[in-house]
Amino acid sequence: MGSIEDEQVFMDDAYDTLEHHIAYLDSRVARLRAAPSVGTVQDELERQAQFENLMHQLKAARQSGARLCFGRIDTSAHDSYHIGRIGLRDTDGDPVLLDWRAPNAAGFYQATTVNPMGVTRRRRIITKDRTVTHVEDELLADPTFTSSDTDAAAAAVEAPREGRMGDIIATIAADQDAIVRSPLAQITVVEGGPGTGKTVVALHRAAWLLYTFRDKLAKDGVLVIGPSTAFLHYIEQVLPSLGETDVVLLTPGQLFPGITATRSDPMATAAIKGDLRMTAVIAAAVEHRRRIPAHDVAITLDDGSTISMTSRQLADARKSVPKQSSFHAGRDQFLTRALDFLARDRCRRRSEDPSDEDNRRDALADIIDDPAVRRTLNHMWLPISPERLVHLLLTDPATLKQAARGILTAAEQRALTAVNESDWSVDDVPLLDEAAHVLGDYVPPRPRWSAESDDGMSELSVSDPAANVLTTTVAERALEDREWIYGHVVVDEAQELSTMAWHCVARRSSRRSMTIVGDLQQTTHPAGARDWDEALRDIGGTVDLHTLTVTYRITKQTAATAVEWLTRAGGQAPLLQPIREGEPADLITCAEPHLPSSIRAFVGDAEGRACVVLPDHSYLRLARQLRGASHDFGSGDNALDSPIAVLTARETKGLEFDTVIVVDPVAISEQAARGSDIYVACTRATKRLALVTLVTP
Repeated sequence: MGSIEDEQVFMDDAYDTLEHHIAYLDSRVARLRAAPSVGTVQDELERQAQFENLMHQLKAARQSGARLCFGRIDTSAHDSYHIGRIGLRDTDGDPVLLDWRAPNAAGFYQATTVNPMGVTRRRRIITKDRTVTHVEDELLADPTFTSSDTDAAAAAVEAPREGRMGDIIATIAADQDAIVRSPLAQITVVEGGPGTGKTVVALHRAAWLLYTFRDKLAKDGVLVIGPSTAFLHYIEQVLPSLGETDVVLLTPGQLFPGITATRSDPMATAAIKGDLRMTAVIAAAVEHRRRIPAHDVAITLDDGSTISMTSRQLADARKSVPKQSSFHAGRDQFLTRALDFLARDRCRRRSEDPSDEDNRRDALADIIDDPAVRRTLNHMWLPISPERLVHLLLTDPATLKQAARGILTAAEQRALTAVNESDWSVDDVPLLDEAAHVLGDYVPPRPRWSAESDDGMSELSVSDPAANVLTTTVAERALEDREWIYGHVVVDEAQELSTMAWHCVARRSSRRSMTIVGDLQQTTHPAGARDWDEALRDIGGTVDLHTLTVTYRITKQTAATAVEWLTRAGGQAPLLQPIREGEPADLITCAEPHLPSSIRAFVGDAEGRACVVLPDHSYLRLARQLRGASHDFGSGDNALDSPIAVLTARETKGLEFDTVIVVDPVAISEQAARGSDIYVACTRATKRLALVTLVTP
């Protein structure tokens, strides 16, 4: 088989097989849904598992239609395998398409003339829709043939951007594929400059792990953490195109269930919120809500009678709480013990035998709803939600001063309480997570008293466990559960995580199976880690570090411009090997009123997507001006769906565009430490870069 026509025959057969496969899965799902619910709880759980498995297969099959097959390998054993997004078999059970993640497919990515891995020929198959347009052969058995991973990758970069991450499955280089297929039980760290394929590796690795270790990961799922919602929007179709659908995608601002934080704090405030010392501040704030007196306590009830506890009994109730208990779990145990002491005292005052269980039960029923009892005991161990606790620390200087004594300086405390915003910031999320961890769950059995009131009138009784709700997918269950531990965690743009954010991530990855990609040179967070050892100290485990240096995205000219601005701002030039030639950056000067027309003139009729990068301090004003001038400009959630996206430098992290226009590069180079923002902004361009200087008209 050596022609486009022959490959087209195969492609037609493969799509027919896919359609039959989808129809078969549809019918099985329909039968399962129509079947009556019978049997035991175990039967229902097995039925649910079967349903989830079928839905996973169905989603993967439906998502695989674009470029279903993209390659083929011929082996020295005279076997041929077509490589595709998913594995397919015909009605007789014979293999038609080999899943790219299967062990036999590794040669498609890793074979070279030096180490052919039994592969004699590698063929890349290029299609448009379902039509084969080109085939490209590499004869690995020929010692005079020199294969290159960079050709396919460079060609992929030359293709126009479409607002989503492009089709990358067929262009993985050998060194990248070796990282993709590295062991599950380790922390794989991939560092490298812009355009070196870090994100490509991370997403392929997530898909490969889910395929290879399905039994281990299906129950716990995979979490992918990206720097922004724009970035997640950008990559959201990649994992389905690789054959995976049940992956949780979150930003650092979404790691606490129910909250989506996007606001950034001023640098001084972010530096403190991201500091690991905040764990001690939160622990102290929680401890101050335990106010158990060292003296005897007497309580006058509504009926005028009195009950009491001795200081020794109070101490005994406190000691009954295990040291490792969370605040609210300990509260339940403390209250149980304290109420028992009070019930016994009630019995004695009634001349009843306190050792009799019925007597104690009657006495407890008499006192448990008494307002004075509730008030007195609640003041000893005040319940509170994580949100309320963090809010008090960030808005009430007195609360913060009490908790931060000996931990934060007065200036640091002022910086924390100086930001007067009603919504949560991204750096608040790790604080909420830490508070929730220390506090533990608190679910009042009846809602008539607030669990957060400091007036001592909240409900006393021991919390009831929340009901377990069986939801449709692992991803849905994981999103609802703050304590969910994932089978594998991927962190992209990892250099942007603060120390506290890493502390938060560590709770979700205690199995120590992670893929971490980033470029410490691009960090902009004032509390970011200086090296990977610092970032991962809370996680532990085996660390396997890889460095990628070949950049497929940016041209040599764009790289030179980015490095020039970076070093001018005090940054250190990274190790980069651009493989593509391009045009020098355009320098544009215009007055602010003419900015929209100048940008549109530069973009012109060029193919692909464009992006305007604005300084932080003037973003709102200039973005409004651009949107008002033309519907071509888009910002916020609609940015990547517009012909010309309007973003800040930080919002562009992990993204790429054919054309990038950097407005006021001087301001952008000064807004982050060591010029990291200007470096990020310039290196988003795959083809054309312009730097716009605004002048007074």
